[in-house]
Amino acid sequence: MKHIRPIFGLLFFFILYLWNFPIVFETNDLLGRFDWDLYSFHVEFLRKSYLEFGSFPLWNPYYGAGFPVWENPSSKIGSFTHLFALFLPSITALKISFIFYFALSGILNFHSFQLYNRSSQLTSIVFVCLFQFSGYFFQKFYAGHMNQIQGLFLPAFIFYFLYFLRTNGKWILFFPILIAYILLSEGSIYTITQISFLLVGLSLWEIYNSEDKKRACFRFVWISFFILLVLSFKWIPMFFFVHQVGRYFVPDQFPLQFSDLYSIFFGSSQHPLLSQSLAKMQYRYWEYGNYLGQVPLYLFPMLAFTKRKLWFVLILFVFTIWIMIGKGYGLSPVNLLEQIPIYSLERVYPRWSLSVVFLYVWCLAEVIQTFSEKFKVNYRVYFYCMVLILLTYHTLDVRKMNTKFLHEIFVLTPPTIDIQNKEPYPITVNAVPDYGSDSKMFPAIRRNLSINDIYENLTFYFSNQSMESKDYHGEFYLYPSLQTIKPVQWKPDQYSFGSIPKGQILVINQKYHPGFVTNIPDVTPCSWNGYLAVTATNKNNNFKIYYSYLQGILTFHQPWLICKSQ
Repeated sequence: MKHIRPIFGLLFFFILYLWNFPIVFETNDLLGRFDWDLYSFHVEFLRKSYLEFGSFPLWNPYYGAGFPVWENPSSKIGSFTHLFALFLPSITALKISFIFYFALSGILNFHSFQLYNRSSQLTSIVFVCLFQFSGYFFQKFYAGHMNQIQGLFLPAFIFYFLYFLRTNGKWILFFPILIAYILLSEGSIYTITQISFLLVGLSLWEIYNSEDKKRACFRFVWISFFILLVLSFKWIPMFFFVHQVGRYFVPDQFPLQFSDLYSIFFGSSQHPLLSQSLAKMQYRYWEYGNYLGQVPLYLFPMLAFTKRKLWFVLILFVFTIWIMIGKGYGLSPVNLLEQIPIYSLERVYPRWSLSVVFLYVWCLAEVIQTFSEKFKVNYRVYFYCMVLILLTYHTLDVRKMNTKFLHEIFVLTPPTIDIQNKEPYPITVNAVPDYGSDSKMFPAIRRNLSINDIYENLTFYFSNQSMESKDYHGEFYLYPSLQTIKPVQWKPDQYSFGSIPKGQILVINQKYHPGFVTNIPDVTPCSWNGYLAVTATNKNNNFKIYYSYLQGILTFHQPWLICKSQ
């Protein structure tokens, strides 16, 4: 029972904070604004592949002329969100996953903080509440940035990792591996890059303070290698894909000003349409906001009482703010980070406010722990009551600021689409009518349409012919006869045909990818002007072409195979 009490404390504050959150579940018949369409689309494809085709999703043919699924960080394949989508509608699955991750990360953050810092239960609760009730996560929820919500797990990953360096408790390995898998499966690339940066500095500090530095170094190498080894089945193909196809961003051209920091951390509004523009800010407002609340601001001077062992954390805290401000001048650490491949593609450095809050709240919670230890045991209860009252006030304050606009998210009516697709496979169209979201892919996949809208930061782009084009010959046709041909059986990553006439080229209205193979040993898919195609050397019956994950990994860096008669 003693170990269950703090869970009830966390539950109390979680319920208090999320009191007006259920409103987002009252509008299942409406779609979300901003980026909700993009992530709903990815989840809907996974759901559609399993439930409609009984197919393990490896190739997504519904947008951008086809995309590999496992290698794409936005796909959410194998994630908890993916699991929820098998039983719930896609948008509901995303909403449920937010609550699930919020609760799971809260428990792990509490456990790991108490484990590594040897803190009291109250101090651990303060840390969890101040970190998780920050505006960062609810802004991301509001904007539909569902690949950044998993930043909730940043403290737990770091504390479990550092605790292993200190104690070599092998049972602890399960937690960083689980968290790393969650981050990879949900596409939380920004969180992974920040964790990597923080771990380098904090691990070196942990090793420096270790009584057995040689053994601590060995543990660092061992746990890093083991985590990467276990997760390589997901990390390696994603790494190859992203670095092969490239990424493009709209970078910030102007650095933040020092005066902007108050608005970012303690501003009164996180609504992107109501916030005041920051100095020379180029990107959208929610990328910069991270409301902490006024109570942490008033407690800021207490950092002067930080324990000596946390001086390095304070230095790292200031340095991370320096990163967040951006390219202010030649000595900015951003200029150095951008020379490292993993950081050279960061788009918005103020997203590092996630790490700033983590480091600040860590120090602040430890200061509260230090003050509690200075009270006599008989008087600590009064100190604890004061802390709980302040925490309750803080919870009510940030709840009012961070969830007051949730009712404005799911207000979009699905567009009216006149195209009726009676085929089991999608028909390519340029786009569907705009309905107010940044992307329009979700309504298209619900109508079994493939569109050229590719709302992702990937340059792996090939616009296939749409049915509105005069050069459109169908989703499957023969060349040079231009005869339309229909598959006998179709799945998103597998096409079966009765027979292909000898000498004809079967052209599929999808982009060529070297991961496609056939069931005939001497017939290999090739590129026909960038389209996926097959040259029939003989008249073949029961011809199949399908996407192979293993083949895609083995041949991804090889030159494209061009159709001979092209």
